[in-house]
Amino acid sequence: MFESVHHVGQIVDDIEATTAFYEDVLDGTVTSSGSVDGKVDVAFVELPEYRTELICRHERGTYLDDLLDELVEKPESHVAFVVDDIAAAMATFEDAGYPMHDEEPVEGLGPYVRAFVEPSAVPGMPIELVEERDD
Repeated sequence: MFESVHHVGQIVDDIEATTAFYEDVLDGTVTSSGSVDGKVDVAFVELPEYRTELICRHERGTYLDDLLDELVEKPESHVAFVVDDIAAAMATFEDAGYPMHDEEPVEGLGPYVRAFVEPSAVPGMPIELVEERDD
């Protein structure tokens, strides 16, 4: 029935800052963008394993109002990216001005170590880095 994930959507406060973060830090590519009546901006960003849809409502007054009202009431989520060298990935975020929540990688709930980028510093969905182990 399901073939693959089409995209992960997220509502953001600042589409320019979030798009820049996904392009500059996560090496994503904006493949399309647009606006609904100048009140809601949308951008799709391609990443290695999936695409994310960034949605930023500047003001009410579109057919999306009811849906966006419901979506912002849902619990927060995060996205975890698999990296081959977690220390190097952590340094990349730090060098780009995004501090890490975890100063050192911590053991995950499976055969991996993980580290979160400081959630309050990330525009958009919080980012977790995961380095898988062969344990």
